[in-house]
Amino acid sequence: MDVISLSSDDSDVEFVCGIPEVKPPLLTSDGTGVCDVSNRHPPRFNNHKNSRRTFPRNGLEAKTSEAPKVLCRQSLGLVYITIDENYTEGTLELLSDLIQPGYYPPRDITTHLLHNILLQPQCPHHLCVQAFSLLMRSQRHHRVDTTTVPWDWNLLTTVMANSQDSADRQRCSVIRMFLDYIVQTLEDDFQAKRSGSALNQSIAKSLLSCDQQFSQVRDVIKWLFSAISKSGERKDRTKEGAEPIRIVCSLQRMLSLALEVDQSPALSSVKLSQELFHMLISNVTLRAQRMLLLESLQNTLLRWKLLELLLDYSCPLKTTVPMSLNLLLHFMKNCILAPDSMDGAERWKKWEELVSYLWMLLLGYKATRGSSANEQRARSSSVVFRSEDKLSKPDIHEAVNSFLLRSVDDIGQALPAHVEESLTYLQDYLFEVCQCYNKNP
Repeated sequence: MDVISLSSDDSDVEFVCGIPEVKPPLLTSDGTGVCDVSNRHPPRFNNHKNSRRTFPRNGLEAKTSEAPKVLCRQSLGLVYITIDENYTEGTLELLSDLIQPGYYPPRDITTHLLHNILLQPQCPHHLCVQAFSLLMRSQRHHRVDTTTVPWDWNLLTTVMANSQDSADRQRCSVIRMFLDYIVQTLEDDFQAKRSGSALNQSIAKSLLSCDQQFSQVRDVIKWLFSAISKSGERKDRTKEGAEPIRIVCSLQRMLSLALEVDQSPALSSVKLSQELFHMLISNVTLRAQRMLLLESLQNTLLRWKLLELLLDYSCPLKTTVPMSLNLLLHFMKNCILAPDSMDGAERWKKWEELVSYLWMLLLGYKATRGSSANEQRARSSSVVFRSEDKLSKPDIHEAVNSFLLRSVDDIGQALPAHVEESLTYLQDYLFEVCQCYNKNP
């Protein structure tokens, strides 16, 4: 095998079958970056697709106590050459060697990985996957902030708008990877800024604030409902078929950040739940899509706020009782859900759906009340419960019996055993919850 040296001395770059072999980069004298002297004789690349490439690992292992260092332009000399030559495979392999613990690429490199490889429609899918892997690796080694983040809202809006017209599975996978990277940058920066009491300087605050950028939060909600509708089009259980579900989860994570970033979750949850509710009743007619929306919500407070609106909308008998266990019993006795076009003769399914809603409402309300109670306990010796949460066993029995009678009147027969069993468990759980609450005067 021919090996061609690029200089008369001990060169740092050798050609193996026409492809450069890169030796380990060196630290600069000032310790500010990583340099490779190979750029003294920059080679021209020949795109030998069948040649064997040899890119050894650089062996750099950063100490955990040291701050990560940005790779300098000298170290990235070959990378810039591959970019100029439009040799994507070489770019990715070189960066795979250079991006190691303690070393991360500058913004122009991450921007190239994101814009010109991952999001490039003509780029082969396996190269998109490699670019995504490098972006996530770089993020692990050094999280981006508002000054170094390689994406902005205009890019996100453009990508999501173009995705509406694309049914290509590989393109759907690229959108999912793009959203995964976006969410990772948002969450890493959010956690770092929250621990340092600097949330106002976070990426999430600048883009997803319910107080300052609610129009952009609305965009996320629109994309969420679009992804939910597309999830119903995928009947296969392959990895590709699961991509719309994964997109839904990423968008839900963005909504969770939107709820928390203003540090007023109670107010933000009201705004978000109302927006979700109006979109839900206007655009979603299938039960499976409603359940996907509710089950994928990652914030408990937001879920039960939305459920409260949805159940009140489905309840012909209105009440002024605030959210409480008594309101839950009111919904149990009076709510009537619309049938699903997919039910056919199985008319009992809407009653099963109602039981699921009641379960989610109870568990979500109990979880947030428990959190509130813990906060109160930290401030005082006793916890004050709302009067609307005081229930008796006869109250619960009456509500459950009313539910069963209404279901029989509607479908002309008893509910399937598994639905009645779930309702019985709900009744027993309510007994335990009200007993716990009633112990507190």
